[in-house]
Amino acid sequence: MDKQYLTQQLMQFFDQYQANINWDLYQTDIQMHMLNKGDCLLRQGERSANMFFLCSGLVRYYSVSESGKEYTQTIAKSPRLVGSTRALTLSQPALFSIEALRASTAISFPWQPFYQQMSQDLAFTQAYAMFLESIFIHKEQKEHAMVKHSATQRYLDFCRDFPELKDTLPQQQIASYIGITPIALSRIRTQLKTDQR
Repeated sequence: MDKQYLTQQLMQFFDQYQANINWDLYQTDIQMHMLNKGDCLLRQGERSANMFFLCSGLVRYYSVSESGKEYTQTIAKSPRLVGSTRALTLSQPALFSIEALRASTAISFPWQPFYQQMSQDLAFTQAYAMFLESIFIHKEQKEHAMVKHSATQRYLDFCRDFPELKDTLPQQQIASYIGITPIALSRIRTQLKTDQR
């Protein structure tokens, strides 16, 4: 893969939200990131002026508490923009790490030039706004599930949304993503196997 091909993927990602973007305005240097499983694009506590675009693969956002407990917050599939809004807009340390769950490819580019170029094109701005809306909707749905759905239903939702991870992601990571302990997850899995007999 070369930079031109990966940049085309970024363009196609935005074009799905708004087809009239003037890509002639988009002039920014990108960096390529070839990630192995376990590699991080961004680490908790780092400052970053770059936005990332996940071209292929799968990542998770996770944070570690002061006591050393790890929490999986989000799992993101390509193609998708990923990064820390706090780090980009406030120049503050990221509150989470972004780790590849399998071999992945990403590009990064400086946020401020990107934002300035985007603000010159109404279609580009609208596409970005629609992308943010999709993120907010997903977050709202996850928060609703945490409050209203049983732990079993949240696990079943996880298996539906990420079938490729249900048997490969460590139990602790799945448990923290759906808001339960690994012991509780083990009980749910055992009960589901019993119910299927």
